[in-house]
Amino acid sequence: MEATMTTGFTIKTTKVKNGDFTYRTHRLTGWLDGRRIREQFKNQEEAEGRKNELEVKAANGSGNVRARVTRLSTEQLAEAESAFARLAGRPLSQAVSWYLETYRPPETATAIGTAIADFLADRGQHVRSVVLTDYRRDLEKLRAAFPTKCVHEISTADIQQFLGNRGFGKKRFNNFRGTLAAFFSWCKSPLRGWTRENPVAPVQAFKITRGLPEIISVTTAQQLMEYLESYTGDGRDLPAGCMVPYFALCLFAGIRPCPLRGEISKMAKLSDLGKAIDLSLNAIRISPEISKVKAVRQIAIRPNLAAWLMRYPTKQFPILPLGYRKMIQEIRVKFGIGDDVLRHTFISMHVAKFKSMGEAALEAGNSETMIRKHYYNVVSGADAESFWSIAPGVTTGEIVALTG
Repeated sequence: MEATMTTGFTIKTTKVKNGDFTYRTHRLTGWLDGRRIREQFKNQEEAEGRKNELEVKAANGSGNVRARVTRLSTEQLAEAESAFARLAGRPLSQAVSWYLETYRPPETATAIGTAIADFLADRGQHVRSVVLTDYRRDLEKLRAAFPTKCVHEISTADIQQFLGNRGFGKKRFNNFRGTLAAFFSWCKSPLRGWTRENPVAPVQAFKITRGLPEIISVTTAQQLMEYLESYTGDGRDLPAGCMVPYFALCLFAGIRPCPLRGEISKMAKLSDLGKAIDLSLNAIRISPEISKVKAVRQIAIRPNLAAWLMRYPTKQFPILPLGYRKMIQEIRVKFGIGDDVLRHTFISMHVAKFKSMGEAALEAGNSETMIRKHYYNVVSGADAESFWSIAPGVTTGEIVALTG
């Protein structure tokens, strides 16, 4: 509530003659709580200070606000009160002493936007383009959140609030935190000295424990492939079955499915796809240029996958046709399929059907330890038999009968 200041106090300056000596006096008059106030001061500053004190008392009555004559400005007083409130009873003088003993300003004050541009230019010489793209995307969000700050002005509290407001899941939180930590560590380097501390260091990453992989059931897999055979992209002037190769390769060969940067996206860009998908030898060759882990591997083309690729050949049905991003998203939403669910399903069904974790590890590009830990005994042998029977022209009813 804003108080209305009393204006009944006045200061009158008069000349007083005492013999041969003449001087000025400053007389303060007014009323406070029914009392007449008459006070005299030798200089104007003292009179003005007393006048301010009495006006505050009159405005606040019996409140807790106390007026004091001070050299601090209004802004400085407000900042001091804020500091006392944040210290919650701890001595302000100790806090100031600690700050003066420990704070070291950066050698150079650098705007966050300038620092990010320099960081990206430097990292572009050392990391892959996909990593640089991730850096640019995340750091642009940081720049937008603190457009006027310098690097050294961003605190741990700022980072905690920034990350907390984004509503990330645990994995995304950890990845974003890692990007920020790398950026501020680079800024802290003696070569730059733009900040004395890395504000991200105290922010704890989430500990993520992987449970059973998320997979789709045999029935859902069959319904998905049936749907894809008649899917035309919803008016996009594409043939029925336009998305079959993408989903068949991810589901029955375990190709990493990210359509933007995953193995399937790199495979789709090959000028001679026939060398990678060799139906004559029933093998898919994943070269180091395609592989996420930069290692060669070979995946067997089982009879049902061969049937899908012969019915929908990639020369006529591109793996990623025009408008693929929206179509993939539509289909995933319709069937409740997450990013890596198709690949998890492939590995789980592979282990259950062919009983070899070593072979599954080689084809999936994982370690045998990971296969044993996450994919062993996830599905039954009967479900696996039915899964590897999903082929063009096989209906859901037939699959259910096989499973039963």
